[in-house]
Amino acid sequence: MDDWKRCLHCGAQLPNEAAFCPHCAKSIHKRTEVKPPRHMPGWALRSALIAVCILAVALAGWLRARPRVHDNGTAEVIYTDGDGSYQLLLNHFGDRFQPMTDYAEEVEEGTTSNKPSRLFINHVETGVNAKEVFLRKVDTITVELLQGGDSPEPWQYTQPQASDYDPEAASQSILTYTDRSGDMELRWNIRMKNGDTIRLYQRMALGVVSTRHFYPEDVPMDTMEELQALVDEINGTITSDVIVYIHLPAVTYEGSLLLEQRSMNLIGSEGPDGARTTFTGTLQATAQNGYICQFQNLCFMGDGEGVGVSASARINFNHCQFAGWRTGVLCYGDSWVNIKDSVFEDNAVGFHFNSTSDNRNDHMYSGNLFQRNDTAVLLESVPGDQALYFEGTRFSRNGADIDNRCGHEVSIAAAIFE
Repeated sequence: MDDWKRCLHCGAQLPNEAAFCPHCAKSIHKRTEVKPPRHMPGWALRSALIAVCILAVALAGWLRARPRVHDNGTAEVIYTDGDGSYQLLLNHFGDRFQPMTDYAEEVEEGTTSNKPSRLFINHVETGVNAKEVFLRKVDTITVELLQGGDSPEPWQYTQPQASDYDPEAASQSILTYTDRSGDMELRWNIRMKNGDTIRLYQRMALGVVSTRHFYPEDVPMDTMEELQALVDEINGTITSDVIVYIHLPAVTYEGSLLLEQRSMNLIGSEGPDGARTTFTGTLQATAQNGYICQFQNLCFMGDGEGVGVSASARINFNHCQFAGWRTGVLCYGDSWVNIKDSVFEDNAVGFHFNSTSDNRNDHMYSGNLFQRNDTAVLLESVPGDQALYFEGTRFSRNGADIDNRCGHEVSIAAAIFE
């Protein structure tokens, strides 16, 4: 009977392969009722499509309008809004087109230094300085240390603000550090009025430079012959990666001094009778190895001829005097000379700038006095395009105050002319 089955309707026995019952003429398979599909009304479909489109537009508008964070971990961000695209970047110096994310700095052992972190803003399409336009879109600008705040002598910084010393920069923060401050990472946070945030970063790897000091009580240096011998010995025994200070006695040196091979710092002094360290002969500095030479508290007194100091090395002068020379200071070759709080008087030319160097440093020539010179400042060739600033410098009774033959930009708004 395994090959038989019963009809679902009349109970008659049927073969297994039977599809209908011959006794009651009915199908023995269960039928599934098929219902016709229900169609959505046209008006409902159109309404659904419109609702989806509205939601998509709203979502796209929200995505465009929501506050955005622009952060790529570097010193540069390109920010775009309805007015165009802007290049925002950080630089320690005056180049407003070159971002500086990572920088290596060396500081002398036992000293404190400072360096500005500058914010520049350029319009991408035209390259013009866009700081004024862009800052109107900004709510706040702050900086914070991500590294360097927990070192033995932590990095210090000022909150960003504009500076008259660098009008090209939109804002700057002054960083202060010592030889024990270690490496640093700084983050700028720019909060826009539309809610966007822009983040810029600068990192500095700090190295420490060894120094050597020579004093008159330890080394003979009372005459020009002794001083030149000391200079020559230093050239032969101390490498250029060590900063050398020669602390000079309050004597008058006769004859010429040559500083070559490596840089050195000359620090003058004043005796009980008011006499200062004085050179009556010329000084020629040609050193290309080492750091910037620092000359402080020195007098160079001429007889109307010659060049007081001729420099193809980089030199910073502070509290020095140049009087009675055909040229007080000549900057030439591959050099840069900076002068602050110094006096130029009774020279044919006080300061002559004629350099082709691309190794520029300080552009501030502040606090100087130029008086009774035929020409106080002669600018024949000045590298780069950053202005020279003569803030607080006095020009008095000179034949010509500034002979700007190369047409270099000069800022004299804060200078004094008498």
